[in-house]
Amino acid sequence: MLMLMGTLAAACSAPGSSANLDDPPKEPIDKDKGRQLFQTTCRSCHSLNDAEAAGVFGPDLDLLQPEASTVRRAIEDGPDPMPDDLLTGEDADLVARYVAQVAGAKPEEEGEGGNRGATKPSDDG
Repeated sequence: MLMLMGTLAAACSAPGSSANLDDPPKEPIDKDKGRQLFQTTCRSCHSLNDAEAAGVFGPDLDLLQPEASTVRRAIEDGPDPMPDDLLTGEDADLVARYVAQVAGAKPEEEGEGGNRGATKPSDDG
């Protein structure tokens, strides 16, 4: 029994597992590769300024500013109509961390990026 619990604990904390995606990465993520994967796979539906994406079907990720684990679960299980397993393994983890890191950031220059999500809505309504 003790051996089984140790195995489960090791599996849950293994590098690359979605269980630790919200922890700061030990090394900087490859933002260029994350951006490229996002542009190839996600930009037709989602808005994300850093990826110059202005999709209108899925949630605006700049407004949501989701945590990496939330993005990873959506990539894996996809709420309808999002397809399941758009990306897998390290690619899915990289895109999840990339989105969590850049969501909500303003474009560096005027006119760059998507046309939605430049500001977060206020709590006043």
